[in-house]
Amino acid sequence: MPFSSTLAAIDGWLAEHAPLTVRDLPPPATREQLAAVRAHLGVDVIKEVEELLSWHDGAGVATPPFCLAPGFVFLGAADMIAVSRRRIAADADRHWHTWHRQWLPVASGRRGTCLAVDHSDRDTHGHVTIVSEQESRDAPKTWPDLGALLSRSYEAMRYGSPFLKSRRSVHDGRLDWEEA
Repeated sequence: MPFSSTLAAIDGWLAEHAPLTVRDLPPPATREQLAAVRAHLGVDVIKEVEELLSWHDGAGVATPPFCLAPGFVFLGAADMIAVSRRRIAADADRHWHTWHRQWLPVASGRRGTCLAVDHSDRDTHGHVTIVSEQESRDAPKTWPDLGALLSRSYEAMRYGSPFLKSRRSVHDGRLDWEEA
């Protein structure tokens, strides 16, 4: 399914099953906000990230917040930049680096994790990775692109199937994720 169709399907599912969640999502990011993300990265923003921010500028103020994947709260443009800057600053004091300058966090998780989209010119360009502030011997969970991640999230929303050890629940018109 094309990325824009996945976003439309998520909106449709939320409107039908979790109307308060979709109501509380903010409007799209402005051109100025997208330009700020571009300037921060120093490269063009991947098309899917631009489409994502042109859909909604993050999760907004809803409680529970809208997650791009279970446990990973959708960040708006300003928060993407702020989280990236914090990660870059934290790495400055380390002997090992857990962050790459051209990774863009699109969602923030628990215990310092985030979903980062690789904007570098490496073979992993466009991949989405769960990145932790902690050094780990385990290979990080990755998806080939943002479309694959959101398609999997939509499938879990739609069918109630487990994803990232969680299952969707809807309470009082709001989407949430519970441990599966």
